[in-house]
Amino acid sequence: MVRQFLFLLFSLWSIFSALLVVLLPNPVYSLISLLSTLIAISGIFFVAGAELVGAIQLMVYAVAIPIFYVIVLTALPWEKAYKRESHYRSEGILTFPLLIILYLQILFVLVSGILISPKGQIRGLIKKFGNSQVIGAILFNRYFLPFEVISLALLLGMIGAILIGRKEEKTYGQDSR
Repeated sequence: MVRQFLFLLFSLWSIFSALLVVLLPNPVYSLISLLSTLIAISGIFFVAGAELVGAIQLMVYAVAIPIFYVIVLTALPWEKAYKRESHYRSEGILTFPLLIILYLQILFVLVSGILISPKGQIRGLIKKFGNSQVIGAILFNRYFLPFEVISLALLLGMIGAILIGRKEEKTYGQDSR
């Protein structure tokens, strides 16, 4: 009963904070709401029994990503960083149904994840070895190639973001002369 209440509490918290990310006009307030959303999602993982994923959520997403956004916000000119009323609000409203569908998919995976494993094998492994050991064994044995492909895609995305940022910097530098 307590787990269900906590799951509902963290779920409502994350939905409310995610809506604030989209609806607030100030990028700093949106960033604070994003941080609140990421902490609430970490709480959902802890309640679901995925302590390792919750800890990774806190370390990577709730710490590193907001710091990255702070660096981006300080590098951009403020007049470019403020959201335009018609532009971002309409996009937020149009993408809201997609976000609801994705959230329902996450909820479905949390509810049915371990229960649909063949003969409860994953549940037995978790009881025997622990949560993080099972995730590591499955991730680096069965899903090693997709894990490495995703890490390569993230690396390419970071390089692309740096290149785009350098191009924007040159553009702003030329405007000021």
